[in-house]
Amino acid sequence: MGRFIITVLVFLLLNTYALSVVFPVSIEAQNIQRKPPDKIIAEGNVVVEYKDKILKAERIEYHQKEGRIYLYGNVYIKDSEREIRASRGWVSEDGKNGELFDVQGVIKGIYHIKADRIQIKDNVYIFYNTTFSTCPFDQYDWYIKAKKTVFIKDDRVIFKNISFKFCDIPVFYSPYFTYPASNRKTGLLFPEIGTDSYNDFKYLQPFFLVISRHSDMTITFDYRNQQGKGIGVEYRNRLSEENSVKTNFMVFSENSGGDWWNGRETSPLRNRWRVYGEGKFYLDEFDLFFKYDIPSDPYFFEDIYNSAVNLKYKSYTKSQLMAVMDKRYFSLEVDFDYLYDLSTPNNEYTLQRLPEVRFYLKKVRPFESIPFYLDFLSVDTYFYREKGTSGIRFDNTLNAQLYSFFGGFSNLFTVSPRATFYLLTNREDTEDKSPSRNLLSVENKLRYPFTKGYDDFIHSVIPQVKLSYVSKVNQDDLPYFDKEDRIPSAKDLDLSLFNILSFEDDRFLSWEVSAGYTKNGYYSIGNNTVKGFFKPLKNRLYASIGKVSAENTLYYDFRYNQIVRSITGLSFPIFNWLSYSLNHSYDKDLSSDISTNQISQNINLRYKNLSASYSWITNLKLGYVQRKNLKLNLDRKCWRLRLSYLEDFNKSTGKTFRTLLIYINILRTDIKLPFVSRDL
Repeated sequence: MGRFIITVLVFLLLNTYALSVVFPVSIEAQNIQRKPPDKIIAEGNVVVEYKDKILKAERIEYHQKEGRIYLYGNVYIKDSEREIRASRGWVSEDGKNGELFDVQGVIKGIYHIKADRIQIKDNVYIFYNTTFSTCPFDQYDWYIKAKKTVFIKDDRVIFKNISFKFCDIPVFYSPYFTYPASNRKTGLLFPEIGTDSYNDFKYLQPFFLVISRHSDMTITFDYRNQQGKGIGVEYRNRLSEENSVKTNFMVFSENSGGDWWNGRETSPLRNRWRVYGEGKFYLDEFDLFFKYDIPSDPYFFEDIYNSAVNLKYKSYTKSQLMAVMDKRYFSLEVDFDYLYDLSTPNNEYTLQRLPEVRFYLKKVRPFESIPFYLDFLSVDTYFYREKGTSGIRFDNTLNAQLYSFFGGFSNLFTVSPRATFYLLTNREDTEDKSPSRNLLSVENKLRYPFTKGYDDFIHSVIPQVKLSYVSKVNQDDLPYFDKEDRIPSAKDLDLSLFNILSFEDDRFLSWEVSAGYTKNGYYSIGNNTVKGFFKPLKNRLYASIGKVSAENTLYYDFRYNQIVRSITGLSFPIFNWLSYSLNHSYDKDLSSDISTNQISQNINLRYKNLSASYSWITNLKLGYVQRKNLKLNLDRKCWRLRLSYLEDFNKSTGKTFRTLLIYINILRTDIKLPFVSRDL
């Protein structure tokens, strides 16, 4: 008798889960009996286990003639797709039909559902008097309450007569509502609502459109009550696991022109646009990459993307086509670069590289017994300007390096002859259309490390002597495309001392002191050239102790008795939930008495599901706060609130720009449903 019941239940489970292979099934019950003519009854804490599937009830009846299994009392069903509790119900042998009462459970580990009754008709689930949410039952911050809900096998959910409640407050009602519950389905995404210095109200509504299994599109409607309205279209196509393309076009129809056009060289525009995109293709012999970004006017980013600091202050856009061939002994790169200068009213004097060919013969060791290495780099570039000198530059550099070790000393000797040739196609200031330059660069680094181990740390002291020589060549007759056309000569001696403490835990400390002498009578600090024979003293400290990190790099010039450059960074926790960081930079050009002095500070707070940060940048030299930025995030797992406030002051125009954005995400972003997220 028991063996027959086991066979029946195995048959039931195999049909329910559409399996064709018999696996072991564990069945426990206090009493199992058969009642003629066609009933099999299991009673008393019935537990059926099959692989990762569990079925529990106080009583299970199998009606062979009806092809049904009836479940009574504390019904519990669990598998990889669902975990459901009910008071009673029934299911068919094949699992395609059934009915459960007083249901509460979780489907797909995401959807928390309560229902008076569930009907299963040909694998279509129908819920009656349902509450539906992605919030767990002990945190029902929001839910959809519906008279009738249909969950179709292809993951489409249909609600009828729904009311949407957020924190028990009714916010939405509809007689009919549907959305797809799969990773990629067409539908509306959550909007962005905000305000800024240009507009009292700004609303962006994206729409996600699935085109095929590997391509989709996002269409975004952009409304601003003062500026106007626009639309953006982004198309994405993943051609393979590695190859993909993305293209975007945005057009914005502006109103008659606002105050933001005052003082600009360009007249107010009616229609403004931007096209941009990128792609990558990994082919058999070479890799191909491209990107393009062209706006309608140089003020486009400042006006349209004014809430994003990294876009608002763009100084140029770059369009590029690059092909790369990487072999064992060499690499070849062909690169077409086109820059759009956003800091000038036109692009006539902007330097373009169309194209640039880079050939690199990788480092080789000609003699196995000698640590001697050679490599060669050739960069051939066609430089182009609409107005100005244009031509081709052939720049070739051979590097030869010799490593040597003797008596604890290590020495690296490098010789780099460099030959540069020009073929000018447009130059009016001289008749020489093919000037050339030959440079010789020699460098020698000598080190002697001292290392001593202690119980908790290792102390390393490394003195270094570096000699540098770059031959002096008259470069005044050469065209000036970029800094590679003007290589300063060098006859320098640099002395450095490194102290490093390495602890067994995550603590680390390094200290570098260096100074130097130049026979040329001038030296460089960053982009500044300073007259003098003795280089400034460099002092660099870096420490990492637990969650505290600090760094300072300082240059002190003894000739002028002052600090000429200082860069400082500090980060430390105040409490476990609160941290503070600052970055300070000071730079003084002694030749022109021009200096910069500013400090940026940041406070981060993280407590349970709340995180916030406040940062500000202060110009210490002129005494004003340049930028303030506040971000607030509330993450309730099943919904999120993000608030962002930006305030930016432009000293040259005297204008302050402010923007406030609020973003509420009700459904989980990681399941990529419509009404979810813009990052799809």
